[in-house]
Amino acid sequence: MRMVQRIIRYATQHFGDGRFADQEEIDYQWPAQGFPVVSIRTNRGFSGKRGIAKPKVAVGLIAIGDIAIGLIAGGAISVGLLAFGALSFGVWLALGAVVGGPGLAAGAVAIAGDIALGAIAVGNWAIGAIAIGAKAVGAIAIGQWALGVVSIGEYVLGLVAIGESGFGLVPIIEDLWRWIGGLFD
Repeated sequence: MRMVQRIIRYATQHFGDGRFADQEEIDYQWPAQGFPVVSIRTNRGFSGKRGIAKPKVAVGLIAIGDIAIGLIAGGAISVGLLAFGALSFGVWLALGAVVGGPGLAAGAVAIAGDIALGAIAVGNWAIGAIAIGAKAVGAIAIGQWALGVVSIGEYVLGLVAIGESGFGLVPIIEDLWRWIGGLFD
């Protein structure tokens, strides 16, 4: 309890008066509001008696806000060539909790066209605890080429290897069954 009180006291001293209801929103567009190169728009805190304020949408070449849309976008929800946020979709790069896009995606749940890195990763190249892709590396790896503790695919390598060809401590592979069957012919 004392630790929480210290954190609240520190935040109050360094980041404002501690009351969310009186904090202002941030609304900044540069050089002009009609065509912003840099757009920073966010609602901070609460809107009086009605509860949580509506999120602000930031649109610009560089966009930062509750919802951000731009070439470089950062926010709770972000869409852009490079996207950073809790829920983000990036054409080249997406970083955050739940991410996706045709390029590189890195996050807790990553779904990508090319490379996915995360706890759950789905993509052409997938690396994560659970990896699903053409080439997959993870604790549980599912793909054409799979490397992991449990590997499932066409070419597999792992402790438990399930597939057509490969090696494993517990091999359940088609090549092994053909070899054993050939011993008895």
